Amino acid sequence: MNLFTTKDGVALNYRTSGEGNAIVMIHTALDNLSIYNELENAFNKTHQVVLIDLRGHGYSDKPNGIEFKTYAEDIKALLDYLYIPECSLIGHELGGSVAAPFVAQYSEMATTLTLVNPTLLNEITPEERLYRKYSDKVRNWEQEAQQKFFDKHLYYSKRAAKKVLKQVDDTNAIATKAELTAVKESFNNNQIMHYLGEIHLPTLIIAGQHGERTTVVEAKEVGDYIGDVSFEVFEKSGLYPFIEQQEKFLDVVGEFIKANEKTKI
Repeated sequence: MNLFTTKDGVALNYRTSGEGNAIVMIHTALDNLSIYNELENAFNKTHQVVLIDLRGHGYSDKPNGIEFKTYAEDIKALLDYLYIPECSLIGHELGGSVAAPFVAQYSEMATTLTLVNPTLLNEITPEERLYRKYSDKVRNWEQEAQQKFFDKHLYYSKRAAKKVLKQVDDTNAIATKAELTAVKESFNNNQIMHYLGEIHLPTLIIAGQHGERTTVVEAKEVGDYIGDVSFEVFEKSGLYPFIEQQEKFLDVVGEFIKANEKTKI
């Protein structure tokens, strides 16, 4: 475990491996950096990969109050600490909502942006939205029964996704209710639409066809706010295209980054 302390005293867990141009991967709300273990092992053969547990997540400190803007500031501070002047960014779901203000505010540090299942949500998390959609049906069920039900609305292939997800650290189990609430509330009023309009660099959007936390239509709306983007629908994916169709993801994103990044001297 590597820890970096921010200027406001928050210890952030991060991991870096490989050499070359940097790729920074940002997880969604209530996930952690271990969701990218397999992508890291693929991309670090040709790039330096940087993973971070956002504050409030994983093995990073969990303040009881988190301002949305600090997520991007933390990434900037970590890259400065690691002497990384620029990078390609990959943001999954609300991780894309973190990547967007980073790119908008620190454009000189970003070469490409890949948004995976991006969302325009500004008041609740995708997880909460999905629960509300089916709450009348499931709210009185046992938690295990609820999870089995929602799994059918998250993935194209539950078996393929669960095989990888079993290896992801369940750090939410060690977080308090107040800490988890702080994370969810931090994404409220994130002004995502404003930041999207300030993005002016090569951008790729990937949308999983079968997930219900976000939709293909919503991903296209995100692209409309940015303007000139490349768009890919992964027809055999839901919540985690980089897990459910990992080989295709590596090919598509790898080629996109290679075509747009600068040659490192």
